[in-house]
Amino acid sequence: MPETPPPSGDYPPEHHILRDLKLESERPERGRALSYAPLGPALLTSSGNARLGVIGVTVDAAGALTALIEALPDRIATQDLSYTASGFARQGPLIASCRLLRAGQRLITVAATLADGCGSDDPNQAQPIGEAILSFSLIPNRPGNDDLSHLQEPVIERRTMGLATSGFGNTALWGAIGLDVVDAAAGVVQVLMTDYVRNSFGTINGGVMIMAAEAAGELAVQEALGTPVAAMSLNYRFLDQTRIGPAQTQTTVLRNNDQSAVAIVRLIDSQRPRLLAGYAVIQFAAQ
Repeated sequence: MPETPPPSGDYPPEHHILRDLKLESERPERGRALSYAPLGPALLTSSGNARLGVIGVTVDAAGALTALIEALPDRIATQDLSYTASGFARQGPLIASCRLLRAGQRLITVAATLADGCGSDDPNQAQPIGEAILSFSLIPNRPGNDDLSHLQEPVIERRTMGLATSGFGNTALWGAIGLDVVDAAAGVVQVLMTDYVRNSFGTINGGVMIMAAEAAGELAVQEALGTPVAAMSLNYRFLDQTRIGPAQTQTTVLRNNDQSAVAIVRLIDSQRPRLLAGYAVIQFAAQ
């Protein structure tokens, strides 16, 4: 399960996926947090929709900020992320508004509304595009881990991960994370372990794993249906860290018509192939 503490120390490095996404987050009150992600060509599908992986990263950032204060002095690890689309974000910024549902002794549950700001970062004026629910496991804080006491304040002002040099330029998202398509029809892709995609514990970032699952499922379903597709729902279970890499996908496509299909995507650390790092169920619809 990928731990999701806020960046600190040398994380994330100057050249990193989270910085290039230019994520901004805030906690206006305890039990509620928001994240914002501007949308550019690199983050859109061929149909002009915000990629599922970008939605996953954005909602996880807001969810973690909501949950972490409930866990202190312990830490959190994202366990599950489920998302159902009611529409698509095309203009941006993408806005994730999270609210605390329950803080238990072992599990914290957060709900989220995803919206397209349509040119504004006012969540009250945004167009809803879907709903998500996340669960976070509590894990003991260990000596030597970063000090998170500054996050115990109920209110945290809006902050950005982006730098003046951040952004994707002319590079598409898959190219930026180093995603290699091994077999498109079979839904086999892989992502190398690099500083650009690592998390604060030196393994592949959980959001990048969702991006890999989306890519694998999309490619395999497009081959099966013979047409461009859009992701309509995601259920992702984080099972283990990708400690060595590359992370590689194994995909099965289930369908009974030419308009939709479900991709079952297993993610493994190719150097430890018997251990699942993640398991995704993604529903796609023809565009």
